[in-house]
Amino acid sequence: MMGFITALFWFALALLAIGTALAFFTSWRDGCLGRDIAQIKTGLGWVFLRIKNFAQQIFNRTVYIHVRSHWMYYALALGFIAVAFST
Repeated sequence: MMGFITALFWFALALLAIGTALAFFTSWRDGCLGRDIAQIKTGLGWVFLRIKNFAQQIFNRTVYIHVRSHWMYYALALGFIAVAFST
């Protein structure tokens, strides 16, 4: 079981690495990289706005109500994960 979880983790990590490399390559081809570097040199206000917009989309009232009503299942899943990693 632990081998499966490890293999799944490495597979997900490989997918993330490939996606990051392709996004970097696409930005470079579109010429966006130069503009992004110029924005970073001028200020990081856009980073704050991106994080704020992401947080507002994810942590809204519907998600809160869902988690509040299904907290016991999430706790059970975390318990299973803890047991899987403890052996």
